[in-house]
Amino acid sequence: MATLYLLTDDLRVEDNPALNLAAKADRLAILYCVDDSLFRTDRFGCRGMGRHRWRFLRESLQDLNQSLAELGQVLHLKEGDPRRILTEILNTGRFNQVIRTRGHDARSNTWWRVLAADFPSLDFVEVDSSTLYQQHQLEIEHFPQSFSAFRRALQNQSFRQSVQAPCRLPASVELDSSLVTAPSKCETPVGGSLAASTHLENYFRTGAASTYKETRNALQGQHYSTGVSSYLAHGCISPIQVYRRLSRYEEEIGRNESTHWILFELLWREFFRWYGEHHGDRLFDFSGIQGQRPLTSFYRERFLKWSTGQTPWSLINAAMHELNETGLLSNLARQIVASCLVNELGVDWRCGASYFAEQLIDYDACSNWGNWQYIAGVGADPRGGRHFNIEKQTEMFDPDGSYRSRWSGEPATAPLDSLDYYDWPVEQQAT
Repeated sequence: MATLYLLTDDLRVEDNPALNLAAKADRLAILYCVDDSLFRTDRFGCRGMGRHRWRFLRESLQDLNQSLAELGQVLHLKEGDPRRILTEILNTGRFNQVIRTRGHDARSNTWWRVLAADFPSLDFVEVDSSTLYQQHQLEIEHFPQSFSAFRRALQNQSFRQSVQAPCRLPASVELDSSLVTAPSKCETPVGGSLAASTHLENYFRTGAASTYKETRNALQGQHYSTGVSSYLAHGCISPIQVYRRLSRYEEEIGRNESTHWILFELLWREFFRWYGEHHGDRLFDFSGIQGQRPLTSFYRERFLKWSTGQTPWSLINAAMHELNETGLLSNLARQIVASCLVNELGVDWRCGASYFAEQLIDYDACSNWGNWQYIAGVGADPRGGRHFNIEKQTEMFDPDGSYRSRWSGEPATAPLDSLDYYDWPVEQQAT
């Protein structure tokens, strides 16, 4: 019998405990399912994955295929409904075990649990490969309701140990599949574990980690972020690898508030991972984990103007133009445009979360939806939401207008609304 290793957000061979477990099998098939539902539009007109992330994903898969080939294995790709694909494969009777990295959001976990119930004689195993902690360390009576409480609850727990890539993988079980073609080159980050490790090393060599806290709120610039979020989201690199490189930097160069803040950001990611697993479907619910419905709705025209950068605010327009063109956006800009959609425009926060899912290269379900809940006041924020003053943020972080100029952030001259909630024309007052 053989093992089927299902890849998800763990597209690497280094520090991949799930792959190491799969390497113990007699025979092995490694599969990545491209979920075709991600390319269909949802109720808000958004797709689950847009062109930027799809390109990055394809590059990452190409890189992984090369790494697996060096270990004597092949990467199989199938496009369609993951549950249907796996049902067909497991019905062949060729496998007695299915392994994957632990999923943390309800959408990816539902079909996995149904599949395990459909094949009770098979061994379905999840491995903690995408987090700093392991699941058994989270076995506490009540899941912390805030990030601060989460940190305190786990402050005496150690991160999981890193693992080396296996020297060799078992003989391959062939599946009827083919690899996607490599995408064309472009200026945005190249996907894959090789690019991830190169970027991580270059970042720390510049010494930028020592000033991270001062630059992290910039809208633009070479080091306004560590630049590892896209690689983390696809599993081209693990949070443990980032943490270990950070620790080495602190030993060699020195520890300060900025290096601590990088770990702080990794812990925020960690919090949202377990937050997503704990709250399940409520991660995507309009009322969030608080169970309180925000005073917002779905104004189609306002949402379209926000998403295409045609609002009355030049900073918002510039940020949305950058997002649409590159698939990237600074942490600060994400918070400002999210606050604008919810507070200034009164639009359902889920519209924004869905749009980010389509556009962002570094989309991570738990972090994305958890952060949108945070802004909308239906999530883990004890302050009940965040409202950013757009004019103040513009003065503080783009005083010379360089960011707005770079991304064509002129304010729209047309009125915000030409239709009301019911799509009736709004009568404009003469000026």
